[in-house]
Amino acid sequence: FGYCGTDRFCLGGCNPLLSFKPDSCAPNPICVSNLYTFDQSDKVQPTSEYTGGTDVDFTYEGQPLFSGGNLVMTLAKGTQGTRLSTTRYVYYGRIFAKIKAARSVGIVTAFITMSNIKDEIDWEFLGYDLQTGQSNYFYRGFIDYTKGVKEPVGGNIYTDFHEYGIDWSQDQLSWLIDGKIVRTVKKSDTYNKTTGNYDYPQTPSRIQLSIWDAGDGPDGTKQWAGGATDWNATDIQSPGYFYAQVQSVTVECYGVQGAGGNIKVDPSWGTVDNSVNSYVYDANGNVTITNTNITKVTVTTPPSQGLPQSSDENPNSMPNITGQYVPNVTANAAVAISFPAVVSTLIATFATIILGIFAL
Repeated sequence: FGYCGTDRFCLGGCNPLLSFKPDSCAPNPICVSNLYTFDQSDKVQPTSEYTGGTDVDFTYEGQPLFSGGNLVMTLAKGTQGTRLSTTRYVYYGRIFAKIKAARSVGIVTAFITMSNIKDEIDWEFLGYDLQTGQSNYFYRGFIDYTKGVKEPVGGNIYTDFHEYGIDWSQDQLSWLIDGKIVRTVKKSDTYNKTTGNYDYPQTPSRIQLSIWDAGDGPDGTKQWAGGATDWNATDIQSPGYFYAQVQSVTVECYGVQGAGGNIKVDPSWGTVDNSVNSYVYDANGNVTITNTNITKVTVTTPPSQGLPQSSDENPNSMPNITGQYVPNVTANAAVAISFPAVVSTLIATFATIILGIFAL
């Protein structure tokens, strides 16, 4: 997540409340009900190459692969894992993902929704506990560790695909496993008397799936994940990485959906050929819907070479990785300005000038 400066605009993950102005962040394309499968790679694009629009369904950081009709999220030693994010935003709806989670101490598989101002709904799976998933939610990034709940899956999260669900409405939030509701939180029960707010996720959110190394985190995170990551574990020996598999993602939008069709962009990365309904924020964090043209931003990143494919249709046989891992970066890093980085650069520049003057 990043903060946008005075550039034209910043893309997915741009926080409108902490940026130069709310419309520094590009409008968020509205949810369209759909079933997403992973039998082809042309709907998945590196975040570093994504410059807006909905002609791809997901962006990614890290190294996803395709194997047996499934998308494989990988985590090799020395990397930060893999994360996928939808290019469209859900503003209440039912979301389901069929997942085989990773196995091993320290490794976490996640299926979440995340808004640009950090409203969050979580399913997380700890690689040392293969019988449960953990449900959780957060309001605008405020950390409250008392809201996480372990939910029995009724099977093995590593050896079998299970369908995990999030049913998110204006009034209540439910988590599901294989079609069965296992937990419900009512918005009315989240009222915060101190702030006068409902600490309840209530802003447009991208769907994100990821695998990450919690065993290399702070002590509290490491303890939560079962301890330090075992890089000599059996699962990593053959393919060279830990992995989680995603078979499909289903989205059933509540309320307003996007205008028909994808956003089409001309070859010169100019203005969009047709408009699409999008969510935008005002300075107070209120969300409105606009039918607006979105302009892509030109980047100089080399074109993608595509994702590695497996010639083995056995989904339990993971393909080997060829080439380099894509560094894990924030979702809008290709076009966003990081204020801390800018400030650090300016300080370093002025320090060099001053030292040069004294040297004279």
